[in-house]
Amino acid sequence: MAKNIKRYYHAWELRQQGKKLREIAQLMGYKSGESPRRMISHIDFKISSNQPKSAELKKLILKYQKRV
Repeated sequence: MAKNIKRYYHAWELRQQGKKLREIAQLMGYKSGESPRRMISHIDFKISSNQPKSAELKKLILKYQKRV
């Protein structure tokens, strides 16, 4: 998996754990919560679209669907 996509998945996973955008930005080394917000919305779009999903994304979806 590409390094960039790993960061997107990591931001999404932290958000699912209940972290705020500011906290996610600090953990990932960003100055504001705008970049993590963009990453999270991109992954949310990929989840809601009808396109095939990668194996890694399927694992994350299943992991956090069980908690809901």
